[in-house]
Amino acid sequence: MSQSPKLRKSFASTSDQEQAQELLERTRDPSRVLALTDGVFAIIMTLLVLEIQVPKLDPGETLTYAFLHELWPNIVVFVISFVLTGLYWVGHRDMFNLVRGVERGLVWLNILYMLPVALVPAAAALLGTYSRDAFAIRIYGLLLILIALMRLVLWYYISTRRHLLIEHVPPRTLWTGAFTQLALILVYFIAMLVADVAPRLSLGIYAGVPVLYFLGITILRRLAPKGSLERDFT
Repeated sequence: MSQSPKLRKSFASTSDQEQAQELLERTRDPSRVLALTDGVFAIIMTLLVLEIQVPKLDPGETLTYAFLHELWPNIVVFVISFVLTGLYWVGHRDMFNLVRGVERGLVWLNILYMLPVALVPAAAALLGTYSRDAFAIRIYGLLLILIALMRLVLWYYISTRRHLLIEHVPPRTLWTGAFTQLALILVYFIAMLVADVAPRLSLGIYAGVPVLYFLGITILRRLAPKGSLERDFT
C-alpha cells in the first residue's frame, strides 16, 4: 500500500531534522578541540628538553665545572617549565571535564589560550641561559601571567554560557577554577617584583608554584562536599 504524499513529507521532514541535529551535535563535540590541545601540549613538553645540550669544554675546563655553570641552570628551568606546563594541561583537563559542547567563541578562545603556552619553550630557553638576569625572569613571569589570564577568560566564558556545561555544575566549582588563576597571577607578579634584588628567589617562587598547587588542591578536595565536582579536580 503506497504512502500518501503528506505522510511521506512528514517522514522526510523528520529525517531532515534528525540529520540536522546530528550535524549540530558533531559541530559542538569538544573532542577535536581537546585532541588539538593535547597535541600542542605534548609537543611543547617535548621541545623543552631540547635546551639541555651536552656542554662544550674549553681548554682547562672540567665536565663538573661546565655542568654546574652551563648545564645546571637549563636543567632547573626545564624541570620548572615541564611541571608548570603539566599543571596547565591538568587545569585545562579539569575545565573541559565540565564542558559538554563547544561553540565558535570557545574554540577561538582555546586557540588564543594555546598561543602563550606555545611560547613556554622560548621563554624557558631565555631563562635557562640568563637565569640571573631580571629581564629574562620578568619575561618568563609575564608569559606565565598571560597563560593564567587566558585561563581566567576561558573560565569566565564557560561560566556565563551554562548551555555549554554538563548538568549540575554549581557556581562554587566555577569560582574555584577562577580563583586558582587569580592566585597564580599574584604569585607570578611577586616573583617578577623581586627579580632585581633576588633573582634566585624569583626562580624559587616559580619552582614553588607546583608545590603550592598540590597543597591547595589537596585541601580543596578534602574540604569539598562529598559528590561535588571539586573532589575530581586533579
